[in-house]
Amino acid sequence: MNRLQKFVERGAYGEGPGRTAYALDPAKLPVPTAGFDWRVVSDFRPGAAILADQGLKAIFQQALENGFALVSRD
Repeated sequence: MNRLQKFVERGAYGEGPGRTAYALDPAKLPVPTAGFDWRVVSDFRPGAAILADQGLKAIFQQALENGFALVSRD
C-alpha cells in the first residue's frame, strides 16, 4: 500500500496501547516491544489527522524520509 499507515503496539490479549508508529511499508517497522505486536489502525486518515494536530507534520515528514516514525507513550 502506498499511503502512510498508522500502527499501534498491542499485546496478544489487547493490552496496551504501547508505542505508535507511522509507515508507508509495514516491513520497515521496528521490532515491537516484548509481548506486543504491531496492529494497523484501519480507519487512520493522514489528512484528517494532520488537520487536527499540526504537530504530526514533523512526524509524518520523518516517516517519509526514514521509512517509519516512532512515537513513544512517555
